[in-house]
Amino acid sequence: MAMHFKIITPMRTALEADVLSVHLPGTEGELEVLPGHAGMITSVANGELIYRPVDSEPASLFVGGGFLQVQHDDVLLVTDTALEADEINADTVEEALKRAQDALRNSASVLTREEQTKLEAAIAQQLAMLEYNRKRKRP
Repeated sequence: MAMHFKIITPMRTALEADVLSVHLPGTEGELEVLPGHAGMITSVANGELIYRPVDSEPASLFVGGGFLQVQHDDVLLVTDTALEADEINADTVEEALKRAQDALRNSASVLTREEQTKLEAAIAQQLAMLEYNRKRKRP
């Protein structure tokens, strides 16, 4: 028995496949969705998502924060980012991380709480992306 899995970002449908399982980082901890899972909506954290397509080996993506909906055997992830390791340029991510850290460090006293929260979220996502990239990138 399989589930229909779809990942949507603001820019594209990143994945649409029939899968046997989905393992991902929830904001309250890791979670795995299998066929017949109870319906739910939950928040997703930055990190590695591993899915097992029908008749194929497991595959993974880096996903940013978002929301996961499970309804019957339809699984939908709405996220700001979904990238394979080969799509991540570590140099670019490290540069963006440095800019965000510098902005937070040098402008903390003049930033609104909302601006500070956005910078902190960007830093957390970039760090998680680098960790995923180091783990999954082929030499």
